[in-house]
Amino acid sequence: MSAFTNFAKRSLHISVQIAKYGAIIYCTTHCITEYVVDFTRCTGPSMMPTIHNDDVVLTEHISAKFTHKVQRGDIVIFKSPTNPRQFMCKRVVGLELDRVPYNSAWKFIRSSHIPKGHIWVEGDNYSNSSDSRTFGPVPFGLLRGRAVYKVWPVERIGPLPAAPNR
Repeated sequence: MSAFTNFAKRSLHISVQIAKYGAIIYCTTHCITEYVVDFTRCTGPSMMPTIHNDDVVLTEHISAKFTHKVQRGDIVIFKSPTNPRQFMCKRVVGLELDRVPYNSAWKFIRSSHIPKGHIWVEGDNYSNSSDSRTFGPVPFGLLRGRAVYKVWPVERIGPLPAAPNR
């Protein structure tokens, strides 16, 4: 065999190995960020002072996707009920079958209770937040994850408080 043929075979073998390991790394990373944990950048003033504009939080997906074990006081990331291309970051104020908070301006109220399979969310910046008071209860199916730890910027690193700082 010529030196060129040997080189071509080795190069092809190396390329196949790189592609194989690249696919494994990609699939593993996708599964981890989709089903276990990822980072989310929160924008807007609705969660201030707990989360500032452009803060990055660590978000776990297990409790939201598999067990629906979110609790009152948790900060959740969910698909916006009014714009499915946008994700929102709010605090859980009510769980399914709880009474709708009395100060709700929710216009489409059919019952005084949060429907089964839904949660009630509000921003910590109560006067500057688009939340369940305007779009109603959020279905569990729109939940992406639960924010557990602030990771950026460095001066604000730490666990997220369980109660709003109103």
